[in-house]
Amino acid sequence: MPESSNSQSSSSNDLTSSSAAFVFRDLPVGAKVRLTNGAVGEITGNPRDGAWLLIRFVEHAEDPSRVGLDDMVFFEDVAAVV
Repeated sequence: MPESSNSQSSSSNDLTSSSAAFVFRDLPVGAKVRLTNGAVGEITGNPRDGAWLLIRFVEHAEDPSRVGLDDMVFFEDVAAVV
């Protein structure tokens, strides 16, 4: 049994595995995520549906004018929890 709990803890923030929807669903408000375009957002709301997050951009190299703006992002647009 320790083996399965080790693999579970190592994948706790893995957004590429088959359990990504569960990880995504449980991300807390205040956590930061890096998007596939390199932008970073702070989670301001999580409907816990495994598909969407509400974020506020804290970094956006492609469009700096978006820093401070809120947006909804789909799970496929999130590359990692940072």
